[in-house]
Amino acid sequence: MHETTSALTTDRAAGTSAIDGVLMWATALTVALIPVALLFGGLAQMAAEVHPQTVAVVTACWWASWTATPLLVVAFRLCVRHPTLARAGRWAGWLAPVPPTVTILLALGL
Repeated sequence: MHETTSALTTDRAAGTSAIDGVLMWATALTVALIPVALLFGGLAQMAAEVHPQTVAVVTACWWASWTATPLLVVAFRLCVRHPTLARAGRWAGWLAPVPPTVTILLALGL
């Protein structure tokens, strides 16, 4: 019974470290997307007369790209090191790429 429990714990730890590795790469790519999102979000303002609702969403995500995204990346990097905060850190890691990605995709659609 003890060997089975330790094997399950080892498998979960390996799965958790794999998820953390993927999130490390995702947050690194997110940091690289921030300047692109800033450029596209800034250029999207020119389409405000034609697509006002889409530009409003792009503007909100544009603001979040350079304010909330860096904070989420830092929170992920700091929380992963503490076992009690690891779950919150993973949520931050999964949420960090959303604003820049939405900004870029919506701006490309304008």
